[in-house]
Amino acid sequence: MNQKRWIGGILIGIGVLVILGNVGVLENFWGLLATYWPALLILAGGFNIVTNPAGKVGGLIVATAGVLLLLNNIDQVQIFTHISFWPVILILAGVWFLFRGGKKPRVIDKDSLNLVALFSGNSSRVVSQGFKGGSSVSMFGGSEVDLRDAKLSGGEAKFDVFAMFGGTEIRVPENWEIVTKGLPLFGGMDDKTSAPAREGEVDSPTLVINYLALFGGIEVKN
Repeated sequence: MNQKRWIGGILIGIGVLVILGNVGVLENFWGLLATYWPALLILAGGFNIVTNPAGKVGGLIVATAGVLLLLNNIDQVQIFTHISFWPVILILAGVWFLFRGGKKPRVIDKDSLNLVALFSGNSSRVVSQGFKGGSSVSMFGGSEVDLRDAKLSGGEAKFDVFAMFGGTEIRVPENWEIVTKGLPLFGGMDDKTSAPAREGEVDSPTLVINYLALFGGIEVKN
């Protein structure tokens, strides 16, 4: 099963489970989770802002969304009057992942890249010859980043990835060294790059990927 299908299945499954919690089944566990889960967004956004200034826009968006959702859940600010319908949104997002088609990638010639996919998808092909890094935030959506035509500034770049109920796919040249640092929470990071193609390389270009996968998936390949 490919990445989009298992992400779609996870979204549908979580949506069904939360609906069961809303009608009295699994009430204790899901009641606690439904109240305080936005704290994870605040932590992820703050981490992104501190560790990678190039990705601070995405981190700020995630942290702000987390604060607003948490305030709403503890009845400090009433933002969503129909919050009980959000599991339905999960299911719809899962169906979208299962059946969405591919998009023609945007060609980007910039030294930094900051992507946000919220209930949507995006596809980007970076051609910068001095790429410094950036960030990708996917919430109920997906991002595809193609770096095969890019070159790294100073031989190294940092790219922050946050995937919540969504996924990110990154394509890199075969001679790049990939270093992944992060935390998968009910999600995963899959590095499928070709290690044999880098054997014998001296000072290989290095892409450091800092990630948090929360009910989502991240895949790196050539």
